[in-house]
Amino acid sequence: MSAKLIVTLFYVQYIFITNCQEVAKFFRKDYDYIDSTKSFYKIHTIHRTWEDAKEMCDFEGTTLFYPYDEDEARAVINYWNQTQPFSWIFIGVSTPNVREVFETVDGLSISQVYDAWGRGEPNNAGGIEGCVVLRKDGTLNDDQCTKKLPFICKKTLSTLEWNMLCDLPDMGYEYNELGRCYKFHLNPRSWHDAFRICDAEQSYLAIINSDAEANVLVNITKNTPKDDVEDTNYLNGAVHLGFKFNHIWKTIKHESLRRSGYTKWGVGQPDGKGKETCGSMFFNGKLNDISCDQRCFFICEHEPAILTTEYDFRFGRPN
Repeated sequence: MSAKLIVTLFYVQYIFITNCQEVAKFFRKDYDYIDSTKSFYKIHTIHRTWEDAKEMCDFEGTTLFYPYDEDEARAVINYWNQTQPFSWIFIGVSTPNVREVFETVDGLSISQVYDAWGRGEPNNAGGIEGCVVLRKDGTLNDDQCTKKLPFICKKTLSTLEWNMLCDLPDMGYEYNELGRCYKFHLNPRSWHDAFRICDAEQSYLAIINSDAEANVLVNITKNTPKDDVEDTNYLNGAVHLGFKFNHIWKTIKHESLRRSGYTKWGVGQPDGKGKETCGSMFFNGKLNDISCDQRCFFICEHEPAILTTEYDFRFGRPN
């Protein structure tokens, strides 16, 4: 595809999405829009602790939901009743600073937002209840943060920014000449956590398919400032990528490295002898086997829908 045609497609998409975003109210296909609150919501059915729930919402570019007022509580509970059977959910209220002083995830006192506590609540039963749940009847209750419960993530329409070149609501991804988008993550994670984060961002751990793509990732790695990383508990010099060992080395797309188009290992690699079964790249672009629990930087990859007709479906047009 010629560069001129790609530029033309980007321009057409820009005009189309700019005109349709306000009409279609699209954020992600797994989120639903409630017009009365001008926000998007997703009910997570996999139960998590309060901290893990908050983190998952962060991964998706959203916040752990809490009702701002009675109108929002009523609207979301109605949506919840129509879609899921759960009797209660974690909400974005906890006691992060002082026991029994409740604050929202964005630092507001609960007295400034919806605070319809149930009868006799909060009671900090057993001295271990520091997080808040919302019941289906609209009342709040303090509960243990370590319990695993369903939860809701929220994105307001007013905070939605669309990355036109990469065709997703994440401005951290950068488009490159190969027609792909990449995001370098500076928060070191294990391989499995990196995989989950990329998936939550509607992307995947980057896969190298050619020498040209290896050079792109090397340059991204080289040009990403790393001096301000406060976490010191990680392996410097490598980034997690999307391949691992399962009888043979395969990409996360279930293709052998040989078929994927890039098999340039670092000197003496792989050398884990079955103990290092996840894949990474040295900063020089050469492949390296690594322990799946080893924490290091990672790169997510996204394929823009601009080069397909997939975006038509999002805005109500047949593809």
